[in-house]
Amino acid sequence: MFVFITIIGLSVLVFFHEFGHFFAAKSLKIKVEEFGIGYPPRFFGIIIKSFKKRKFKFFWGNKEPVQSKQRTIYSLNWIPFGGFTKLKGEIRGDASRDSFSAQVWWKKAVVAFAGAGMNIILAIVLFSFLFSTGITQDIGFLEANAKIKKVIGVQIGMISPDSPANMAGLKIGDVITNIDGNKFNKVEDVRNYIKASLGQEIHISIDRKNSETTGIKLIPLPFKDVYNHDVKEEGIDEHGGVIGISLSNAVIVSYPFWQSLFMGIKFSVVLLLSIFNGIWLLLKTLLVDGKVIGGVMGPVGITSITASVAQAGYIYFLQFLGLLSVAIGAFQLIPFPALDGFKILTSVIEGVIRRPIKPKVEETLIRGGFFLLLCLLFYITIKEIISLF
Repeated sequence: MFVFITIIGLSVLVFFHEFGHFFAAKSLKIKVEEFGIGYPPRFFGIIIKSFKKRKFKFFWGNKEPVQSKQRTIYSLNWIPFGGFTKLKGEIRGDASRDSFSAQVWWKKAVVAFAGAGMNIILAIVLFSFLFSTGITQDIGFLEANAKIKKVIGVQIGMISPDSPANMAGLKIGDVITNIDGNKFNKVEDVRNYIKASLGQEIHISIDRKNSETTGIKLIPLPFKDVYNHDVKEEGIDEHGGVIGISLSNAVIVSYPFWQSLFMGIKFSVVLLLSIFNGIWLLLKTLLVDGKVIGGVMGPVGITSITASVAQAGYIYFLQFLGLLSVAIGAFQLIPFPALDGFKILTSVIEGVIRRPIKPKVEETLIRGGFFLLLCLLFYITIKEIISLF
């Protein structure tokens, strides 16, 4: 059930991204050949002849009717994840007035940016809604006018893959009630106890949503064995134990509507900048030091974590979807061939040099970038599947 909810949630994020491209293209009078939910092969398609008169043309499969040359195909496809917007002349050059390639540079940039922009707007809506109705925050970071609706306790906010916590079965949203019979009310006290228990088995009692109190046994490991980072660079005690979790003194709070809207915008922007900074550090460390910090997660890992978050409750699920929505937007803005950021970059270059880039050159770069991304995705997915066994 939770996997099904996860697939729907992730598909909504991709749908809004593609709808951003669709809406911008339609607004700028650029022909949208097809707007699809899911990925081909096509299950069925619909062409709207007249929305006011409720005239529609329905067809099965890939056999397109004659009307598709003048109107947009709205399709449902067999692979039930994500979606796409097919613009006229997006890859191959086309001199038609309603072709994407025939537009001035700023229109191309607007359409390319609109997908990421819609993801950021969606995140703002989700976070603003949660700040208004109830969101989980650390009690030490509450802002003015915060209304505490519920005190949760020391709660797990994130779990690292292949960590003792993950292997032992701890989940996002679990509340730590005691460790080895000792009760803790502060995150720092829990961290210090785990830190002092390096190599020793500890018994963690937790409260989990929709289940009874559960006891879990595990052994804290050195930081470098859990996170695969350079301990000295991270400033972590080399001899301390960790189990691979992030904690917070969690409470559920709400704020007045207008303040919630402002906080939703602020939180989304700060999150976007943090993700950009993380991407920059990852690339810088890879190119300069030849090291990979952190980890790259594929569809299996994202689906697994999202399903785990969904089990913790709708508040955590919507929070995580908001985070993923910003992450999708940030990733798409990277100026790498096959991503929206590359199209924005080439559009700006066209504006500077005052002539279009040769379609064949652009197409070759995009196809090459798409192939590399597919290879990376395949590699990550295989690793994630293997790690499940």
